[in-house]
Amino acid sequence: MSTENQTLHGVSCPGCPHRAAYVACKETLGRGRGRVICGNAGCANVGPMHPAATACPGGEEALLDRYKVAVPTGGTSEEPACEAVIHFIPDVDLAAENAAEALHALPAEGHVTVLAVLASSAEFLTVDALEALAARALELGCDDAAIVDPFDSQKSSDVLHGALARPGVHAVVFASPCAQLQRGEFQAEPVEIDQYACTSCHRCQQITGCPAIAFTPPIFRIDRDACAGCDLCVEYCRTNVIYSPRSRMTPEQRSRARYAAANQQ
Repeated sequence: MSTENQTLHGVSCPGCPHRAAYVACKETLGRGRGRVICGNAGCANVGPMHPAATACPGGEEALLDRYKVAVPTGGTSEEPACEAVIHFIPDVDLAAENAAEALHALPAEGHVTVLAVLASSAEFLTVDALEALAARALELGCDDAAIVDPFDSQKSSDVLHGALARPGVHAVVFASPCAQLQRGEFQAEPVEIDQYACTSCHRCQQITGCPAIAFTPPIFRIDRDACAGCDLCVEYCRTNVIYSPRSRMTPEQRSRARYAAANQQ
C-alpha cells in the first residue's frame, strides 16, 4: 500500500530503503571500539537523520544520545581516527557540487571507510543514473564502488564484508526507490504475523524499528495500512512467523518490482 502523506519529520517511513541499508551495515560491522556508523540517512521528506535513527522507534527525536555517533575527526590519512567507519550520505548530496569539500576527510576517518550512498530519490531510478552516482564516488576519491539492493540482505552483507576487509575508502551504493515513489499492487500486500506462533521476542521491532510493527500484548502485529511490503522484518524473524506474499520471489525479482512500481508515476 502506498505510504503517501504518512511521513513524519525524523521518522523513516515503512518500507524505507535507508532503514534496510542501516540494518545491513549494523549487522555486518558489528559492535566494538573504533567501529563507527555516522553521517546522514535522511531525505527530503523526513529531514536529516542519524543512520541509527532509521531503525529507532520514534526516529531522530527518540534516538538516545549515545547512539548519535558523530563523523570521526582528528585523524589523518596516515593515522585515521578509527578502525572502521561507515559514513552515510544521501544520493543528492553526493551528486552536489560541494560534495568534494564535504567528503574530503574520508581517508582520515577510518583505516577502512565505507561511503554508504543512499540511492532512492526520483533522480536515481535508472541504471545509467546509478552508474553515474557510483562514478561520482570514484571521482571523489573512493577506491572502488559497488551497487547493491539494500533489501537483498545476503548480497549487501557480502559486499560490505568485502569492503571492510580492505583498507582504504570504498563506496557502496544502496539502490532501491523511496517507498513514497512506489505505486501499484506490489506495495498493496502487507506481511502477516502468525498470532498463534509469535513468541514476542521483540526482534522484529528491535532490529528494524519499522513504524508498521506494533506490540499489542502478548504479541506483535502488523499495521496493514502502513506496511509497505519491504519484507525487512521477515528477514530478521528468528522464529519465522512473519509471512510475506512475495516469499516465492527472488531478491532480483523484488528489486525489479520496486523499480517498476516507482516508474509508474
